[in-house]
Order: sequence, then structure tokens, then C-alpha cells
Amino acid sequence: IAPSLPPITGPGACGGEDIVRLEAVVLPDKTRVPLKPAATLRCPMATAIAGWIRGDVATIAAGAGSTVSELDNFDSFDCRGRNRIAGARISEHGRANAIDVRGVKFANGEFEWFTDRTVGRGLREKLVASACARFTTVLAPGSDWYHEDHVHLDLAERRSGYRICQWDIWDPLPK
Repeated sequence: IAPSLPPITGPGACGGEDIVRLEAVVLPDKTRVPLKPAATLRCPMATAIAGWIRGDVATIAAGAGSTVSELDNFDSFDCRGRNRIAGARISEHGRANAIDVRGVKFANGEFEWFTDRTVGRGLREKLVASACARFTTVLAPGSDWYHEDHVHLDLAERRSGYRICQWDIWDPLPK
């Protein structure tokens, strides 16, 4: 569910022509998985997120004995430099080509943080593999300190199809 929005024209290279507000993803069984809050994205990025939730995240949740009921959207369109550094190259967020997510809520009420070291390693490994297969950039714990508490996903185009997948699966800290 992604109503069209007017084109965004911001300073510099910010904005885009094909903008939607991704409110929810409808699963094959007609269940709606809302993004909270809704994400402002370009159509290709919204399509990639919908495919990831529908094709991968819902399947991973089913393997864990539950269903997905919500995706926590930390940040989507934001006209800014990378890592919120003034004067830095424009972030893919400024092009409405990126989303930062923190986790998913399951139908049983549990919230699974993508960066939580206590969440089962197998579940996190499946999420990493699926995200890195679908998006050209995945930044999370282990990439830099800007991404320690969320996962950045984008569709940045690079030479020779180069992709970045930096999401370390860390074991729980000792007590």
C-alpha cells in the first residue's frame, strides 16, 4: 500500500520523481504488515522493501513459528549528508532511496530487534543473507558506529554492480 506523492525537489541533489509513501506490505495471505511510521521512498526502493518483507522476512518469521505484524521504520527520506555529517556526500536517504529499520514485530507481540545479540543467531543470519541478496547496500553493527542500533538498506548504483554488505552477527555479551 503505497500512495503516490508529488515529486520532491530539495537542495542539491535531494529528492526524486517517483515518490510513494509506503504504508504497508500486503502478504500473499492478504495480511497487512504496516511500516511504522510510513516510509517516503522512490518506487524501486518501496518495491524492494515489499519484496523483502513478503518474500523473506515473512518466511523467516514463519520458520520461527510466528508471522510478521509490523516493520519498525527508523528513517526514510531525509535530505542530508551521509551519516548526518554536514558537507558530506548526499546520503541515499536524500534521494529517497534508503530506509533504516530497527526490527519487526511478530503477531505474538514479540519485537525482534535486528541488532539484538540475544535474538537467535540462526534467525539473524537468515535476515542478513536475505537483506544482502536484495539490497546493494546493507550497513548494520560492524559497519561503523553510526549503524550499531539499526540496519540501513538502500539501492545505490555502483560501478560493476559492486555491493556492500556489512552486518556482523555478534554473540551475546558475557554476563
